[in-house]
Amino acid sequence: MSPHDGEPLEPTAILPAGTPPPPSSSSSSTVPPPRPGAPGAPAGPAVVPPSPGGPGADVAAGGAPPPAVLMLSVGDIPGLAPRRRPRQGQVPAADVDLVDRLPRPQVWPTVAAWLQSHGTARTRQAYLKCLAAFLRWLEAAAPGCGLWEVTEDVLVSYKDQILTATGAAAPLLRGGRPLGAAAAAQRISALRSLYAYAHRRRVIGHSPAAFVDPPAVPKEGQTPALSKQDAAALARGLGTLAQSHPQDAAAVALLLYTGMRSGEAQQITVGAFAVDGGHRVARYRIKGGTTHTALLPDQAWALLEPLTRGRPRREPLLQRPLGDEPGDERMVPWDEDRVLTAVRRAARAAGLTGRVVPHMLRATVITLLHADGVSRDDVQAMVAHANGQTTQRYERTGVRLDDHPGHRLSALLTGRDGPGTS
Repeated sequence: MSPHDGEPLEPTAILPAGTPPPPSSSSSSTVPPPRPGAPGAPAGPAVVPPSPGGPGADVAAGGAPPPAVLMLSVGDIPGLAPRRRPRQGQVPAADVDLVDRLPRPQVWPTVAAWLQSHGTARTRQAYLKCLAAFLRWLEAAAPGCGLWEVTEDVLVSYKDQILTATGAAAPLLRGGRPLGAAAAAQRISALRSLYAYAHRRRVIGHSPAAFVDPPAVPKEGQTPALSKQDAAALARGLGTLAQSHPQDAAAVALLLYTGMRSGEAQQITVGAFAVDGGHRVARYRIKGGTTHTALLPDQAWALLEPLTRGRPRREPLLQRPLGDEPGDERMVPWDEDRVLTAVRRAARAAGLTGRVVPHMLRATVITLLHADGVSRDDVQAMVAHANGQTTQRYERTGVRLDDHPGHRLSALLTGRDGPGTS
């Protein structure tokens, strides 16, 4: 148990350099040691106070020693190769370099171990992006404040600013616009995960994010679904697309026929496909690191099967060149940008004119099945949602509004029949 567990934590703030710490409000004469980096603090790395019961008590109770990672850069972690040139790498090089500049050994090894502890490349990429965004904000909002010196009040300020596009967050947000609840929740969840990990590894005495809750996410998602007609046109166009871009057609088939996440399609391997009970299936790792089985209709398998011929089973199905120099034959799995390119090509081949992005296909699968009467439990199992409320958020209104009473009201007011009226 942490020394802080069960004790109320007083609000704290980052003090300018040279400001003496405020007097303790405790009636005890025992004065806690100054925070590392504060006036009067001893030089050298931060020292975590020993737990009750003496040194090593946390380890004996199930804790773990501080991390000692076997890498020099977070870019060495699979899935986090830095993108230093076009069509190269998997994540922005600036994000990797920013994290690699964290102090060693006090901070960086723990952050690297935390990123590596997540089982999928997609999660690692998302958490790296969230951490880099926070570090940029922290540098602007509280210069000189270290990652382990962040307090609960600082995190509350960060949450407030990214939700309102105010303060130091405003120039760092795209277009100066506030983040939506889901995007802000992802950032706060990433920080809660990081600080909980650092606490578990006994690097910090308590997690400042423990009581900073992510913002409530609306019950209904915001990404629109395709109509039934547009989804059918997209499916029909994949055969034509496969003639010029076979990988693109296969990738869109995975998204459209199974509802899998873009990150899962990026990581699926050649050996993921099998026959089970007379049905063609794909077995792949999903969010959280568990294995999921998805049914593959004949139309999808016809587009996928040519990509599996003569290739090693552990090789990623969807690959692209690592570099752009002649003779460089190194290959890496697709990233989010490459999946987006495939979806846009498929949309053009289908004659769709509106904006289509990968996540819309997952929303489309769930919405169309729900509109057709498939139970939420069955849809949840198909798309591997851990919580039925998440599935409910994907039941987009676009298709369900076809029979909305508002159409009948409009007909009554105008004297004209509309959708859903008789």
